[in-house]
Parts: sequence; C-alpha cells; structure tokens
Amino acid sequence: MLELTPRQARRIMIGAQLLSGPPPKRPTKRKMREVIRRLGVVQIDSISVVERSHHLVLWSRLGNHPAEWLYELHGQDRALFEYWGHACAYVPIELFGPFRRQMLDYPERFHPDTRKWIEENREVLDHVMAFVHANGAVNARSFDPPTGAGKAAPWAWYGNKPTNLALDLLWTMGHLMIDRREGFQRFYDLPERVHPCWDDELHLPSEDEAHETLAANAARAMGITCARWLPDYYRSGSRAALPRETIEPLLRRLVERDLVVPARVRGLEGDFFVWKELLEAKLRPSRTTLLSPFDSLIWDRRRARELFGYEVKFEVYVPRAKRRYGYYNLAILHRDQLVGQLDPKVDRKARVLTINSLHLEPPFVGRDDERFYAELAATLQDFRDFNKADEIVIERSDPPEAADRLRAALES
Repeated sequence: MLELTPRQARRIMIGAQLLSGPPPKRPTKRKMREVIRRLGVVQIDSISVVERSHHLVLWSRLGNHPAEWLYELHGQDRALFEYWGHACAYVPIELFGPFRRQMLDYPERFHPDTRKWIEENREVLDHVMAFVHANGAVNARSFDPPTGAGKAAPWAWYGNKPTNLALDLLWTMGHLMIDRREGFQRFYDLPERVHPCWDDELHLPSEDEAHETLAANAARAMGITCARWLPDYYRSGSRAALPRETIEPLLRRLVERDLVVPARVRGLEGDFFVWKELLEAKLRPSRTTLLSPFDSLIWDRRRARELFGYEVKFEVYVPRAKRRYGYYNLAILHRDQLVGQLDPKVDRKARVLTINSLHLEPPFVGRDDERFYAELAATLQDFRDFNKADEIVIERSDPPEAADRLRAALES
C-alpha cells in the first residue's frame, strides 16, 4: 500500500489540476483545449466583478490569454459542449457519450414538481421545439411572454416567460443543445445541428460504461481521490452524476484496469487512489496564483478542508454588513498551500483593479516571506492585465501589514 503525507497528496492533486509549474509563456487555443480536456469540466458562472469564473480557471493555468478562445472552442470548433458537468459547465466533446446518457436518463431524476410542470405545459415544449426546427438557433429573447403575463416575480429566474423554463428543460433532457453564447446569452439548437456526427443508436454507451468513463476522468483530473471525493467532481446541483452506490465498485474497477494505485494518506481517513501516471511525474509546485471559488481544485469544500486545511469563503449571498472576507473571494495558491484569499473588483471604465480586502491564513501570518509578496504582486499584475485594467489599488488586509508589504512589492 502506497503511504503518502498530506503534502505529497496535495502536490499530486495540484499537479493533476495543472497548477504545479509556471503557466506557458505562449498560451495557445490548442493548449487551452488540452487544459479543459485534462480538467474534464470547467464550471460556468455569471458573476462578473472581475472576469467570469470559467475564464479565471483557465487564466490560473494558462496565464493571460484571449478570453474569446473559450467561446471559439465551444461555438465554432465544437471541441466543447455545455451541460450539467459540475453545475452548468463546459465539457470536452470527448465526454459527450457519457453525458448524452445523462441527458436521456435525466427525466427520471426530475423533482415531482418539475415532472408535473412538464405534463401541464406540453404545448409550450412542443411550441419551442417546432420554433427551433423552423428557425434554427434561438435564445430566450426569441419568445414573447404570454398575453397578460404581467411582471415577473423577482424570485422567478425564468421571468414571466414559460418558454425560458422550457428551453432549460429541453436542454437538460437533450432535446436541445447550446449552440453558442453571445454576450453570455445562450443560443439553443437541435442536437443534430450542433453535434451532427453523433448517433444515439451507434454511439450511446451503457449506463455502466458511462459511469466508468466519468469515474476514470474524475480520478485523473484530481490525481488522488477517495470514495467521499469522487462523486462530487461531476454533478448537477445536489445530484452527483455517479450514484453513491456505484463508487466503491468503480474504484475497484479502476484498480483492476491498473489506472489507479491504492494509497493511504497520513492523518486522513479512508482508502485513497492515486492516478498511476502521476507517480512518475516530478511534481514540485512553484506557482503563486488565484483560484475562483468555482475552481475544480477547491469547489468541493470538504475536499479543500481535508486536504488543504482551508475553508473556502464564499460570501456572495451574505449581507454586506455581515461579510468578513468580501464579496467574491479568490483563494491564493502558493506552492502547495492555500494561504489566504482576496476580494477583487475591476472598474472597467476607470481601468482600475481594486483589492477590497486581503486575508492571510493564520499559519501564514507573520512569516517573513519577501518572495511570497513579490510573486503575489507579479500574479496581481498579470491579473490586472487579464482584466484590462491599468492600476491596482489595495484597500485593506488582515493582518494590516500585509497590504503595505504587497503595495511595496507592486512598486518595486
């Protein structure tokens, strides 16, 4: 049985997540595609106080690059598709088979209220499908609200238009696919137009095959996993793509296929499994970067807590007066540790990147580490450029002297 220290386990996961060495000096769209293939999924999020999360995940691994490459890989090159990968996400087209199985099986997983809505609104669903057949790719604005619909309730995410909900459900069930995004607006079209080379009768995997493919991809993407971590990697909301009763048999199957090696991690409970190819890799994390709260290294809050001793702070939905850390906190990865977080916001008109707050974790507070501040300053300068800003302003920090030290590093 392979015996690992927590630090060795962290280094394996950081390496598997492509965060070990420096970003490539010359990022390319081809490298971006490879990053997404290795991660297996990139979560999409709408928060835009800085570049959106899906762009931040790629920036953390590729450095400064044109954000439009991602949309080209999806809408033009068809190297990606959009589905419930980990929440709403970009997924490599190589995984379309197992997710197509998820699409076709999804109606069985709908909440009873959703199934009832579908039964009561067949005409709406049929109207949307007929409209797409006749007109090609559509978005939510292609449909008008019903006569007399009135103003939408503030909590109704689909507004006052049942067609919005119909589009989402038809996409979830695989009757429609997302053709592209424009200005973050989805455009929906028929699967045979978006992915014309696919044929359900010829290519659809069995449920067992789909589960095994997703399990192998999740294990490779994490580098090291266990039965309690594996189900979270691919999920839709609170529902995991891999049912919990399948996890232990899937892990045994990966061992039988010689893809993973059983291991134990000192101080952590349970059996672990390391992606075998990584055992020969020289993983010495040297990067200082920022991670979105939806980054695949930390989106599983329990995994981040167990392996890194780090609590992900996400206070977007906390009232301003009650926030301790900030609105949209990005974790600071330094080598093989998560050492703190900062709350950024970019004023696009004034071209100013403001760090509203910087917090360092207690084990890192008070360390006389000039190199850390120099590397964090360089990271922020690249982050500034990626967000098309010219200036960086540091507002406050905990401990207070951290802001002064970071300002000095930015000026040096």
